[in-house]
Amino acid sequence: MTECASLDTRPQTSAFRRWLAVFSLACGTFVLVNTEFLPIGLLSPIARSLGVTEGHAGLAVMLPGLVAAISAPLIMLFAKRMDRRRLLLLLSATVILANGIAVMADSFNVLLIGRIILGVGVGGFWSFAIPSGRRLVPEEQGARAISLITAGVAVGTVAGVPAGAFIGDLFGWRMAFTLNAVMALVIFVLQWIALPSLPAQQSIGLRAMLGVTKVPGIRYALIIGVFMAGGHFAAYTYLEPWLRFDLHLSASSISLLLMGYGIAGLIGTLASEFTVREFGVKRAFMLNMLLLSLSVLVLSTFHLPLAMASALVILWGLAFGALPVCLNIWTYQASPALFETGSALLVCVFQTSLALGALFGGVLADNAGVSSAFLLGGVLTLLAAITIYLSRPQPVNVQGGKS
Repeated sequence: MTECASLDTRPQTSAFRRWLAVFSLACGTFVLVNTEFLPIGLLSPIARSLGVTEGHAGLAVMLPGLVAAISAPLIMLFAKRMDRRRLLLLLSATVILANGIAVMADSFNVLLIGRIILGVGVGGFWSFAIPSGRRLVPEEQGARAISLITAGVAVGTVAGVPAGAFIGDLFGWRMAFTLNAVMALVIFVLQWIALPSLPAQQSIGLRAMLGVTKVPGIRYALIIGVFMAGGHFAAYTYLEPWLRFDLHLSASSISLLLMGYGIAGLIGTLASEFTVREFGVKRAFMLNMLLLSLSVLVLSTFHLPLAMASALVILWGLAFGALPVCLNIWTYQASPALFETGSALLVCVFQTSLALGALFGGVLADNAGVSSAFLLGGVLTLLAAITIYLSRPQPVNVQGGKS
């Protein structure tokens, strides 16, 4: 029995009900990842409010990633035969709790407690949502389900910063977490209504999990994920301080530019399925990674006019919006039968690299300026692009057949 075979849906189950369930998972990944990256657009006000530096405040981004990296494989190992519907609902509840703690936090340490709880939700939900969503639809529509749920991850990644900055500028950073908590509660109710029972199809042991790394395509995905996540978040975590102190933008201008970044990221996400189908996942992946790397390297190296710097930030968002979709399609194509386990390992590697990227970026930002964190990010994402170029993935099209 394979791990990610499509759910044996009943004949009377309508396509609407199946895709509503997939949509609820996409919404879940959106609000969860949105919560994870919300502090990036609020680093300065959080730092002022709770009496820490911007580099120290970066722990609010780094810590959930580190916890997610540990929790993803552990939840995979201990969930065993637990119904995936029940597991996903429990993980969704952690998002509500984490946001509530952030709203009431009277110190930075209390805020970090909420971020640790969030990390457990990130590691588990991100690992199980995409493979579970694929089971909800017929085999030939599986890749589209992957793209839709991955789009929730991508949109949450690019929307969390501009949304947080905009709301924080108008009403304060706690209001941003309050609205996120309300949104998480609404999505939890939607998932409770829409998700059918999803019995576990296979119990994975530690040896089988580690054996997944023997699959060449998955091994490449993990290496790419290290450079991609580490590089992007070494720079992206400190984008708001860079806009504030290097470009000398006002709070309202920062909110507008980050909103443009988010809109560009959404466009990149939505266009990624088409580009992968037309040009193949390797070319689409490599092109977007190069665009991101070059944008960040130029921003870190040159003092550019405001218009040109703003355009490169927008291009950065456009490129990154496509990358999570490409990475997950790459992983699925490498071994459809091991997609759930591969996803857990990918989350582990991605979140570890995210945390380390944010950590080292913060050290550089505090000691050598934010531009040095951007330089680190640009170099690491360039290494990711080189790895993609040197890889030899099996060509499988978006519909799931051989190309």
